Amino acid sequence: MLLLLSIGLLLGSIITLILRRNRESLLLAAICTSLTIYLIGIMLLISKHGGISRDVEGFLFFSHDVRLWFQYRFITFNQLGMIINLGRHLFPMFLLLMAERYSMVPFIRKRPALAGKLTAVLPLTTMLLYIPLVYHEFILLIPSWRAVVFYVSYGWIILYLLLALFLLGYELFSITMPFFRRQFLMLVLCLSALSVLYFIYCGQDPGQVYSFYSYDYIGIRGIGYLLLSPNVFEYVLLVVINVLGGLLGIGMLLRYTEDTISSNQEDPGLERKFDVARTGASVFVHGIKNQLLANRVLYKRIRAELDKPEPDIGKLRASTDRLSEINDTLIARSEELYRTVKSKSVMLVPVTLENVCSIAVDRFSKKYPEALLEISMPDGVEVLADTNYLAEAVYNLLTNAWEANVAAGHGDSNVSLLGYVARLYTVIEVRDNGTGIDAQDKKQIFEPFYSNKNTNFNWGMGLYHVRTIVRSHLGSLRVENRKGGGAAFFILLPRYDGRTRREGKHRK
Repeated sequence: MLLLLSIGLLLGSIITLILRRNRESLLLAAICTSLTIYLIGIMLLISKHGGISRDVEGFLFFSHDVRLWFQYRFITFNQLGMIINLGRHLFPMFLLLMAERYSMVPFIRKRPALAGKLTAVLPLTTMLLYIPLVYHEFILLIPSWRAVVFYVSYGWIILYLLLALFLLGYELFSITMPFFRRQFLMLVLCLSALSVLYFIYCGQDPGQVYSFYSYDYIGIRGIGYLLLSPNVFEYVLLVVINVLGGLLGIGMLLRYTEDTISSNQEDPGLERKFDVARTGASVFVHGIKNQLLANRVLYKRIRAELDKPEPDIGKLRASTDRLSEINDTLIARSEELYRTVKSKSVMLVPVTLENVCSIAVDRFSKKYPEALLEISMPDGVEVLADTNYLAEAVYNLLTNAWEANVAAGHGDSNVSLLGYVARLYTVIEVRDNGTGIDAQDKKQIFEPFYSNKNTNFNWGMGLYHVRTIVRSHLGSLRVENRKGGGAAFFILLPRYDGRTRREGKHRK
């Protein structure tokens, strides 16, 4: 079982590293790899130590034959001690580095390089002291040295575990955006489970391996796996902690990886669909043809009415109004498709969030003067943006939100436009009080030409156009159903601290 857990952790971390290829996935792979190395070293040590009960042997090795295979692998105690040395001291170091990577604590965030160097001092120093040649020389000179090294290393290991879990937990409860909290929760559960699994075995230090035949060593420190004859409670507790810790760690790692896969597949999938849309002129022509055919029908009605001795002014007015409405729709559709298909560049400059949103609100108010709008914007918050393009994205979201309210019969409800800073992001949130978005639509709403509205007036390019603009601003677009009903769209832009940068330039 322990062997399978080790292999599962290693494979899951490698898959995540291949898919994400960033520093976080590299640290996660390092955490899982160091734990796997440590567990394999422990299993080799147990197989050579012997004297364990059949139950524990079956749990760790599946069978006596597997344990014998491990036992008769050719490896010296110095080599085995180095394997345990590496895994034991690298795991807590990588775990704390991972926690620091996500931490928003000012000291860590402003000085990541310094925090990383301070984190590496103790693990690397202890690893150096546990190198066989160095360790044996110290033991010969000062026999009591092995107790000092053991307690120092065991002490900082426990400290690192507690500090890393505290930082991860603190960040989890500091996240206010639901989708980020859900994703981060999977990572926290994975790392917590791995930490519990590591804690069971972290009392095994390399010094005991180097002094394998010595009977005056410090002794076993909290290593339940070496119980010679565990009682029922001890054995059940051992199995439960190992299985739950390992399976929970692997399960959350796979969930985290699955979320990564779906996130990575989303962009290429949409790009392929948009390539089809870009070259699929027949779709565009088909939509235009339907509108032109409707215009022909209206034109015939108008001519027929005009040919009468006494034309019905009411019918003429209705037909001309309808003709004007269709023409406006044609123009809007053509412009929307053109904006989306055309290859364009954006000029990102520091602008205030309030300025961008005020332009969007002006455009929206001209189209829907009767719409009820609630606005909350922070003062002085800047983003790097192309004002016109980003305002157009916000305008499209406001339009969709108001139309969702009206479609749900909530025309007396507000559309909310909120701006705020959340950790590493500047967020523009648009809320409606419509019926929300079902699971199927949620997967497709950003696709070109997808719409659940009347396709005579909606081509389904609006949200894809918004997403294209947001991505050109190095941001991302998210959607969530609200608990009280309706939906909320989030434009997440990289946080820009213009004041700090300007002060830095002024000091230079």
